[in-house]
Amino acid sequence: MNFEYNSNFSVKDLSLTIEENSIYALTGNNGSGKTTLLRLLVGLLKPKSGTIKIFNEILTRDKNQLWKLRQRIGFLFQNPDDQLFAPTIEEDVGFGARNLGLEEEEVKKRVKWALEAVNLTEYRKFSPYDLSWGQKKRAALAGLLVMKPKLLILDEPFANLDFRSIYNHLKILETLRKEEKMSILFTTHNLFFIEHWADRVLVLNDGEAVFEGNIEEGLNSPKIKKLLGSYEDILNLLNKK
Repeated sequence: MNFEYNSNFSVKDLSLTIEENSIYALTGNNGSGKTTLLRLLVGLLKPKSGTIKIFNEILTRDKNQLWKLRQRIGFLFQNPDDQLFAPTIEEDVGFGARNLGLEEEEVKKRVKWALEAVNLTEYRKFSPYDLSWGQKKRAALAGLLVMKPKLLILDEPFANLDFRSIYNHLKILETLRKEEKMSILFTTHNLFFIEHWADRVLVLNDGEAVFEGNIEEGLNSPKIKKLLGSYEDILNLLNKK
């Protein structure tokens, strides 16, 4: 697929396959096209040419298809304030399930499960604006879980989180992957999460794929190290003090 933005930026000739129940990392320097690619995958942006195939269906701009697709894909924005809007967390989490036309009893059941899954049950009557950043991230995630998606797309899910919050977030995501068989596509600048969590990686640079495949091969490639930098470079710098 190809995509252009204001004639200054483009995503070109990208291809990736996300296996069921796998974790796929998307990385690259700032402005490389990571978030643009995610928005293309969920139909928020339209490719100039080429096709996007999700769950063996070619993605179109048909409203009914997009609606059905978004029931199977949960897209977590980098900033949770872009997703939280209802007066209480409980109402916010239930919004997507109610839009599915589910019976109220089923909505309540899903909301209860989703809040328990992200450890926010005791905050269900709180306003989103009264939560910490990490709690907002989890609340936004719960709003996706009620839809029972098969694929979670997470834009910088660990950004601005402290170590304890990162641990809790990872624990939740790992439980979902194992128990609900969800696949996860996430963007990150942090090589630690790619090396220790992902199954495969796609590296972007100026909208083009410069590597796709095995984690160890990618992170040990001189070309990728030069592009992304490495922990060794930072350690060597600090050790010269």
